[in-house]
Amino acid sequence: VNAIENARLDPDAQEHHNATADLAGLYDKMKPNGRSFVDHLNVLDCSKVSDGASGIIVATEEGLKKLGIDKSQAVEIAGWAQITRNITKDPADMVELTTIKKAAEKAMENAGITIDQVGTVETHDCFSIAGVLATEALGLAFKGKGAEYVAAGKTSRDGEMPMNTTGGLIGWGHPTGATGVHQAVTIWQQLTGNAGKAQIKLPENRPYGMTINMGGDDVTVVAIVYKKG
Repeated sequence: VNAIENARLDPDAQEHHNATADLAGLYDKMKPNGRSFVDHLNVLDCSKVSDGASGIIVATEEGLKKLGIDKSQAVEIAGWAQITRNITKDPADMVELTTIKKAAEKAMENAGITIDQVGTVETHDCFSIAGVLATEALGLAFKGKGAEYVAAGKTSRDGEMPMNTTGGLIGWGHPTGATGVHQAVTIWQQLTGNAGKAQIKLPENRPYGMTINMGGDDVTVVAIVYKKG
């Protein structure tokens, strides 16, 4: 529900025009059975396989000057990390995203910050449970308490850690190769005040944003920390 509501604020989102007041009520209208799409997941728990494209410019300060772009309208890549695990082996714990945890920790270490300085996160919610477990991997929620953290509104637009503010993969869409770049675009929009109706208010003591992009169910993860220009 949070993903769809956020997507309604971004005209580029796949679910932007979904104005259904009772989202839960959609389950009963879906065929075969919207409440039991596959084991433990219903239709709205799953991201959309979308057509789409995203683009960014990576430039030096000199490059920004040549382009006529003020630093206030840019973000700085403060730190990043890529972590990969063996895809041929099952994880030790099926409900612990250890690769996300390692990548996020390394990216923040490279940026010289802690999670308390991050104002918003774009995470790879290919399925709703992935977004829930990401809160635990990031140290926002204790293990096994991610669902409670989300249900309490902690990841909502005005919550403790706003996540996927334009809808994420479930609400905005999942054009696979373009997904990670779109996450960076969303962070740029939020940190520079260009998010339009989707804009959130970032605390002054949390000037950073972070993207978490994942492949192969926590097999390979890229985490990037961004700072206001």
